Amino acid sequence: MYQAAVFVHLASAIIWIGGSLFLALALIPVMRRFAPAPGEPPTLPPDLLAMVARRFRVISWVCIALLVATGLYILPTRYGIGFSDFFSLGGHFVGTLQVKVALVAVVIWLSALHDFIIGPYANRLIEAMQAGEETPGYLPTLRKSVIWIARVNVLLMVMIVVVAVSMTKGTPV
Repeated sequence: MYQAAVFVHLASAIIWIGGSLFLALALIPVMRRFAPAPGEPPTLPPDLLAMVARRFRVISWVCIALLVATGLYILPTRYGIGFSDFFSLGGHFVGTLQVKVALVAVVIWLSALHDFIIGPYANRLIEAMQAGEETPGYLPTLRKSVIWIARVNVLLMVMIVVVAVSMTKGTPV
């Protein structure tokens, strides 16, 4: 059972982080290349990025749930660390684990903010603008904040991997 939990944990991390990197490094730059000039019709469906992002949102939140669940299973099973030990033990492993959990909490919070609050709000304003309604002047700033939250989140995800590796293999040189 432990090995299955580790497999699910690693597969979920790979899918979540890999998908996020794919969006940031491949899909979004390609979509920008096909952005129409003002007054020209789009060459791709205008909502393609939104459709892909909504689909990946479901996948990413399933991965987040699996990562948390398997992590909570692996810690006591493999390392003998329970909830109270997390706050009372010292040493490299537990200290590094605390850093990892803090980073995970920030990533989950930023993901929720991006996926359920700021992102949908920005999309509603963009759809209203496309329908001919007047949009607020802060829409460009809101769109930039959505982009920067996603970028920071990807960077934090990579940091989580570095911290996770250092938990079991020691501090990277």
